[in-house]
Amino acid sequence: MGQRVGELVTELLDWDVKIETARHEQEQLLQDIFLVEGSLAGAQSSLGESRERLDDSLETLGAWVNFLYRKGPDSYLGVILNASSFGEFVERTGLILMVITAQSEVLDEVQCRASLLEDRLKTLQQAKALLREKNTRLIARIQDMDNYRAGREKFLNNLNLQSARLTRIIIEQETLMYRSLSSLQYLLQHLDSLPWSSLAPGTFTLAGNGIRLEFEDRAVNRILFGQGNRDLAGLSVQSKPGLFSITGTATEKNVDFKIEGSLEPGEEGWVYFRPGGMYLSGVPVSSEVLGFITKEGVPGIDFSGFLLGYCLSEIRPEEGKLVVFLTR
Repeated sequence: MGQRVGELVTELLDWDVKIETARHEQEQLLQDIFLVEGSLAGAQSSLGESRERLDDSLETLGAWVNFLYRKGPDSYLGVILNASSFGEFVERTGLILMVITAQSEVLDEVQCRASLLEDRLKTLQQAKALLREKNTRLIARIQDMDNYRAGREKFLNNLNLQSARLTRIIIEQETLMYRSLSSLQYLLQHLDSLPWSSLAPGTFTLAGNGIRLEFEDRAVNRILFGQGNRDLAGLSVQSKPGLFSITGTATEKNVDFKIEGSLEPGEEGWVYFRPGGMYLSGVPVSSEVLGFITKEGVPGIDFSGFLLGYCLSEIRPEEGKLVVFLTR
């Protein structure tokens, strides 16, 4: 279940990244829409100015035509034919042609600009429509992702509740199991009552200003657990570098157990066993149960019988043996 919870947490984090990315995309999209709307407003304003200029040009040209050809004192032919000379005729014709040509050029320029602005306006309107359509789809996608993530989060919360409930049940069962292991209970409660004083070191050597004693696991098991005590039947100790463990089988439950930890020297020759891990049928128990064991008291062993005027400076588990260092 813990693995499933971890997978869901990872999935939710992935959805957070996806949603945040989509929101950034939406922000950029809204910025693009804002810029297009600004350009669209500018194009509309320019188009309005061009149309106004076109209207003014048409009005001016019409006024000239009306003035010269309709409302003038002479008709078109009169203006030309009443010339006093051929030179005046050419001059009058040129002036009329110049006015009409200039106004026509202005009209062409304004009409071309208006046509370009209309095309740009149409392009901007299409771009705005596409951006708004894309934004609408993006809003729907973000909403779908939010809804899906909310569903997964709800599932995770339910799973966490189930996990917490299951953890409590497991701890309760482990605690009951631990309390039912009478042989382990008896050992931890009577660790100091075992015949430690009957142990004899397998090796006795001088080390500087101190003494080094070695107790083999086989000798320890024979002296401590091989004396016919039914409460201690099936128990054994095992030493490894830095780790001291006690194993056994609770016959009433037919459960193999193992408790391991460190040995720490205390005052006046006392050595304390501090459990660091416990296994029932090969499965490690929870830290809560281990805390419950240590809460009942740290088991101690009185090694003062071995001191002989020395001080216990160190006790160290090594492969297959316990090594005790005594110093003056």
